Amino acid sequence: MKKLTRERENVHFYVDARNEPRLRVAPGETFCLETIRADNMFLSHNSPVFKDHHEVMQVQANPVTGPVYVEGAEIGDRLAVTIEEIRLGDSGNEGYYTYVPGQGLFANRFVPEVFPPDTRFCDVSGDTFTLAIGSRRIEVSTEPFVGTICVAMKETAILSYEANKQMVGNVDCPQLKKGSTVVMPVNVPGALLSLGDLHAKQGDGELLGCAVESDGVVTLQAALIKQGDPRYFDLPQIDGGGFIGSVCTVPNNIEAAIRGAVYDVIKRIEVDHRLSFMDAYMLAGQCIKIQICQMITGACTAYAYLDKTLTDALG
Repeated sequence: MKKLTRERENVHFYVDARNEPRLRVAPGETFCLETIRADNMFLSHNSPVFKDHHEVMQVQANPVTGPVYVEGAEIGDRLAVTIEEIRLGDSGNEGYYTYVPGQGLFANRFVPEVFPPDTRFCDVSGDTFTLAIGSRRIEVSTEPFVGTICVAMKETAILSYEANKQMVGNVDCPQLKKGSTVVMPVNVPGALLSLGDLHAKQGDGELLGCAVESDGVVTLQAALIKQGDPRYFDLPQIDGGGFIGSVCTVPNNIEAAIRGAVYDVIKRIEVDHRLSFMDAYMLAGQCIKIQICQMITGACTAYAYLDKTLTDALG
């Protein structure tokens, strides 16, 4: 199996069509990517905190591994990437969760308290890990997922911690897990796929401004949906064995993100199953589920999804 290691030459912070491919794969070929933690390995027990959000930006947060050139991917195609396995903490490094002043849901004018920075480390290599909550220790299950997955945009270079429908990016959607397939646009030859920002667990909305961050290795397979395929596509799609869904990011507006994701799922039902918009809307209105992936300053992402048994019943 082809592997792209976490050596520094394989890690980058700008999603850019000018980045040289570090690996080439054929459609249907299984490969794996090693990642490093979202803090770029800045935090340690000797230096455990970021003093503020500005320092996070200074150390270049949210590194991604890649890019991977997918043979035969042409502009106008779609890239369908299936996550086959996620193994956290393979390097022996601990995971962490942290509060950084200036980040998170309550870093705003409605909360006058100035909270100091706080980081807690944990071993995320097993099926469970320990949350340190005051003097207590709470054992919880790991729920591994990929926080950032992206393809290069045609002209614009963009930081990997951002997100939009052309690149996907840092959507922090917990459904980007083992068994899921993310469908993305191909904007440049080869697509130039990268990923990183692995999470061991995250509450809905990533309200702290941080999940349980980890390094790890992700096993993947990429397929191509060629231009002209009649199935509906506008927003990035995340589908699993039991669900179909769409993800939408809108800066500073979670309501607009929810509306965008829901509308995309309705259009998928309408077009792919040959229904009227109102019929698709009626189904979604009673059965759709919504997950808030991010709801922090500058980043609002929602994921709307539908049980696949419903779409299977539509034929």
